[in-house]
Amino acid sequence: MTALPPFRRRWPWLTADLQTMRNDLPGRLAGIAPDSGRRIEIPVSDGSGDRLAARFHPGRAALPAVILVPGLTGCEASRHVLQAAAAWAARGAPVVRLNLRGSPPGRALARGHYHMDRVQDLADACIAVGGLDAAIRRAGIVIVGFSLGGAIALRLAQAPSLPSAVKAVVTVSAPLDLPATAERIARRRNRFYERWLLGRLKGETAPLWRDGPADVRAAVLRARHIRDFDDALTAKEAGFRDAADYYASCSPMHGMDRLRVPTLLIHADDDPWVPPPAVADSPQLRVLVTRGGGHVGFHGAGSRMPWHVDAAARFADDCAE
Repeated sequence: MTALPPFRRRWPWLTADLQTMRNDLPGRLAGIAPDSGRRIEIPVSDGSGDRLAARFHPGRAALPAVILVPGLTGCEASRHVLQAAAAWAARGAPVVRLNLRGSPPGRALARGHYHMDRVQDLADACIAVGGLDAAIRRAGIVIVGFSLGGAIALRLAQAPSLPSAVKAVVTVSAPLDLPATAERIARRRNRFYERWLLGRLKGETAPLWRDGPADVRAAVLRARHIRDFDDALTAKEAGFRDAADYYASCSPMHGMDRLRVPTLLIHADDDPWVPPPAVADSPQLRVLVTRGGGHVGFHGAGSRMPWHVDAAARFADDCAE
């Protein structure tokens, strides 16, 4: 991989928690306008009639299209997605800001909701993006996934259904071990984070449980941890027995030896939510674990853009060469 300057935290974002919270704190950040790009709708192939909402920014150079996949409770307007979109668009690459099934910008387009087993949704999105432009079909696609979106991208990179247009995958702070991630986010020091995520999850999924069976509704409202929520709703929505079954079946770590395209994992050693990946470099895999950076933070010295953007771009360039 092309020589990459090491990550160094930018003042005042000097702790894991400040790095993690930076994108959700008030203040101006670099990034593309949330309402920019052309709205597109992508049908999914499971026969449900659900569609995914996305925003497409045409490119001006012969570069692979970049599909940006947000994480848990994220969407096309998440600040890390807007930052990455601005950086890739400035390089001239076509960019798609994808929303996972049922996330707020596409809530009216889907009866279902995203989860870790919606791998085919991402495959459908790649096929649809490849059909947007002949130049994209020639140059291919790079998937850049954040947190849960990165974990779904990893599962697709391991799957026989991976579309041939996908040339590389980059993940930022992706959970490979779902049981370990659920355990870490449930720690006492993360209680604020977990309450915040749970509040957003319950609101985002309300159409699924608000008018459903009384026992499901009660279990969702009673949930105090992400694992409780996944037991009450996510696992059942995904067709699994419970959260333990869901986590065991959908953890990307089980298939890291089956990656079908070059893949880069970017992670911080102090991520408060997700343990660093317990995998090593291999022919299809490059792992970058930085000193500091938090969860989808990487606000580094010397640039207003997060460090992970440059790392992903250099990796994509190397794959293209």
